[in-house]
Amino acid sequence: MLSAVETYYTHIGMVPDGTRKSEQVMARNAIACALLKWSRNQEEVADVLNRDRSTVAHMMLNHEDNLSFWKGYNDLFEQATLIVDNRLSASSKADKLAGIANKIYLLEEEAALLRNELNSIPYPQSK
Repeated sequence: MLSAVETYYTHIGMVPDGTRKSEQVMARNAIACALLKWSRNQEEVADVLNRDRSTVAHMMLNHEDNLSFWKGYNDLFEQATLIVDNRLSASSKADKLAGIANKIYLLEEEAALLRNELNSIPYPQSK
């Protein structure tokens, strides 16, 4: 998530300074709302943005109104969404692939153990 935030701020040409200046608040709200789609909870987004969870809840609560009435917010949100979706879908796929590779490794180990057990079973001798 952090790399998506950094990419977003670089893309819009802004250095986040944590102030309450309108352009800072607008940019922060846009990226927060874009991140919420990919997060487990509001606390996760709050941690990435160095904000309180209740602040993120407030951002989400006002998101629809901001899209309609806050000039420039819609464009920032669209940019944030494109960047976040691109970054996090790639990360998500890489994580999923790593998980599958780990499962394959564990299954191959289990198969090897079973083969060894089968090979060590003595066959009855015919008389």
